Amino acid sequence: MAENTEHSSQAEPNLDEQKLVPVGESIKYRHRAQQAEGRVEEVEQQLKEMQSQLDAHGDQLAQAEAQRDEAASRLVETENRLTAERLMATAGLAETETAMLLLSKHVDLTQALDDGALTDAVEELLVDKPFLRAGQVSLLPGSTASAKPTAPGGFGALADAAERAIETGDRRDVAEYLRLRRQNSFSYL
Repeated sequence: MAENTEHSSQAEPNLDEQKLVPVGESIKYRHRAQQAEGRVEEVEQQLKEMQSQLDAHGDQLAQAEAQRDEAASRLVETENRLTAERLMATAGLAETETAMLLLSKHVDLTQALDDGALTDAVEELLVDKPFLRAGQVSLLPGSTASAKPTAPGGFGALADAAERAIETGDRRDVAEYLRLRRQNSFSYL
């Protein structure tokens, strides 16, 4: 046992000696720790800056994508309008602007449409609104024409004008019917 106590008493001073660090080395370790803490703070600051730059780039990317989507939508709409105008010119429409307005109520031109869908829409428009065709002749005089003499035929011409106005729905045909009706009503007085 005596050996154990000697051994343990010798071990204690060794532990105390190992725990003690010279002052110079302690200062070096402390200086290194402070430098490491400073570097950590610098790296954290750089990380924050990079994250803010990343957020800014993300915002710019989102804005660029929105602009791209808007440009693609405008391109689709322009292509649809050009195709529709070509189809309308081929069909012989006189008022393409009016027809485009009416067509836009039937078909969404901002969506991608194939030529078949646009062709069907233009044909449907022509069936619904036959007055848009350029080949239709109006019985109304031009804006500078002189007044027509009262035409003979009376009620036969009036009935024909009424039937034509009902079939076409064209405002010029309706105006012609009303003019004939007015003339016939005054001719019998």
